[in-house]
Amino acid sequence: MKRTRDIRVIRTQTALLEALEDLIKTKKLSNITITELCTTAKINRNTFYYHYNNIFEFLDEHKQIIIEDLNKISDISKTHNKQNLVEVFSILKKHPHFLNILISPNCDLDFFNEIFDMASSKSSIIFSKDPGTLTNKEKLLCSYCNAGCNAVIITWIMNGMKETPDEIADFIWTSSRKGVFSLLFPGEDFN
Repeated sequence: MKRTRDIRVIRTQTALLEALEDLIKTKKLSNITITELCTTAKINRNTFYYHYNNIFEFLDEHKQIIIEDLNKISDISKTHNKQNLVEVFSILKKHPHFLNILISPNCDLDFFNEIFDMASSKSSIIFSKDPGTLTNKEKLLCSYCNAGCNAVIITWIMNGMKETPDEIADFIWTSSRKGVFSLLFPGEDFN
């Protein structure tokens, strides 16, 4: 179906995502049939098969849309600022059904891991180095930061994305710059 402004196509994509989000709560992704998905979404199977061969192709298309949107954000290696984080979370907030599918324990895809691996390699830009030239300490720091950010993102998604993108960006930006303990215990010295 790809990206479109056609309201009928948008409604169909949304119905499919909502149905898949509902089905994946009780079934493994690999066990959900096209018939179940289309019945739950209240769309004709022929409509689905006109655009996709299977559910994985449908999900991959949505992953590619998010990645394209994320790639439009200004080059993070040249600008380390909170606004980049706000843009990332604004993009993610536009795709709640897809993200709920990805973080479901019944989703047997590595899409989230793929995105995590991309984030890990991108974090090396903090040191203005090629990822292959990082010291072990720098690699550990990148992993620590990425794991924490991903945990915040997952919790945000699981809690219904109630906070604004600006609030989540501010939380990550502040905790990264000041440290988690300084936020948990303001005013205490941890030296």
